[in-house]
Amino acid sequence: MKQYRIGDYAKYLGVTPDLLKHYEEMGIIHSERSESGYRYYSFITTIELIESIRLRNYGLTLREIQTILTEHRADNAKMEMLFDDHVERLRQEVLLNEALVEDYAEFLRWKKPLDGRDRDWEIRRSRPMCFLPHTDCYDFLEDPRIYELLTTWMSFIPIVKSTMRAEPTGRTTWGFMVEEEMAKRLQLPVNGVVERIPARRIFYYKFRAPILRMAEENTANPEHPAFKLLRSYGMESEGAYFRTTLMPGDWQKSLGYQYGFYAIPLKEEE
Repeated sequence: MKQYRIGDYAKYLGVTPDLLKHYEEMGIIHSERSESGYRYYSFITTIELIESIRLRNYGLTLREIQTILTEHRADNAKMEMLFDDHVERLRQEVLLNEALVEDYAEFLRWKKPLDGRDRDWEIRRSRPMCFLPHTDCYDFLEDPRIYELLTTWMSFIPIVKSTMRAEPTGRTTWGFMVEEEMAKRLQLPVNGVVERIPARRIFYYKFRAPILRMAEENTANPEHPAFKLLRSYGMESEGAYFRTTLMPGDWQKSLGYQYGFYAIPLKEEE
């Protein structure tokens, strides 16, 4: 069987010499050495190399690939279990990446009207949302049910958004908000502490503002920019409202302002 020096073999396989050396160090492929110390790879090694790359692209580590090639090649049950685990991981990554692309497109949609001014608004019916409370703005909440979910919810930021909920009484809670449909799509775990926010007519006040607090979070505050505009159009709010920041923190600091929105439920017409 014809043999090739490492540089030529790498060229014919579309890989780098360093990759061949690394795979050889892991025991996945093998070479022969000439008396002068040059590596030579047999043409038949191509089969093992292509198989290894296929397994790598499924998300398997080189150690797992080496184990399959040396131990599990004839054990279909173990190989299938290993593939099932990795394919499920890939499926979750695909879902997350798709959601991230959609989320960024939505951010650009919100941002565009604000590029030439500091505010915009619209009224539309919201989708059902899920809210996981986390702090009372001064300390972490002690409910153990929160921390059963928190690690998974945090791993899906920025799809899951850090959001403040403000009651008409002025009581505020920070937590994490995500559309109910998206939570199901990403298979986010929920329990009794997660609050479902039903769909309803919402006044969305979009802002580009300094990072410092725009106003005291109180619906009665006459200078609160969102409620000041709301009242100027003769509309009334009803129940708790939410404030969400859309831009990553480091980006906000560099620009000196943040993009976000208030979602204020409107009083239903009788």
